[in-house]
Amino acid sequence: MTPTIVIGLEQRSAERVARIGGELAAEIGARVVLTHVREDMRPSNSKSQRERARHRSRRRVHELLQRATDALPATVDADERLKIGGVADQLNEIADDVGATLIVVGSRGRGRLASALFGSVSRALARDAPCPVVIVPDDAPVDAPQPNGDAPDGRATIVAGVDCSEQSRVAAHFARELADRLGDRLLVVRPHAVADPPAHTLQAISASEDARMIVIGGDGDAARLPLGSSLAARLPRLALCPVIVVPEGATATFADLPEAEMRRAA
Repeated sequence: MTPTIVIGLEQRSAERVARIGGELAAEIGARVVLTHVREDMRPSNSKSQRERARHRSRRRVHELLQRATDALPATVDADERLKIGGVADQLNEIADDVGATLIVVGSRGRGRLASALFGSVSRALARDAPCPVVIVPDDAPVDAPQPNGDAPDGRATIVAGVDCSEQSRVAAHFARELADRLGDRLLVVRPHAVADPPAHTLQAISASEDARMIVIGGDGDAARLPLGSSLAARLPRLALCPVIVVPEGATATFADLPEAEMRRAA
């Protein structure tokens, strides 16, 4: 079975998210589903206004999907989906329908107050998605990572943040499978909250290692997950590389998927 990556698109980050999701797809031998979710439009006062609004919306969506398609590597097969409704709910539904291996979305960089007022797609996905979620910060580099000359074996680095929880163990196992599949080096980090907030610790280590991405467990129950309870919300706002969050109960494995032809030697 060919793995599938669902890429959630919005106007501001379409090219960046499609480029990073597409590079991952090319390396693991996946196809992608480019998805734009439009919330219900406000009703217009007249038929002509409704027609003009629909025309503008169709034009914007077409341009959005074209920009995303152009950002994908030429070797990646892509389907397109347009949905109406809640963004997180629709992305979860599509991911469940296609048996997605990953969902890739942008981080809107909203602060605590804005998130409380408007909600956060990435936080909702980190809590409820059926598969791991790649959250792409605004400052994440769009080019495929180069081997790290400072690493012992010269490979790119994936950082996994762990604590004593079961969800953290699942996330670390997924990070190991992903690193093996990409031919990357895995660095496991156990932040100590007493010394420094875990999000800041992981951000600092990933920056010093020029990490390709960070993998952590999802939110779950704050009482049981001392690391993940706040980390999934804070880290994507701090990190300079994509953050993969493994939600509680999500299917997070490459075990049943065929091996991809690696672009870099392991």
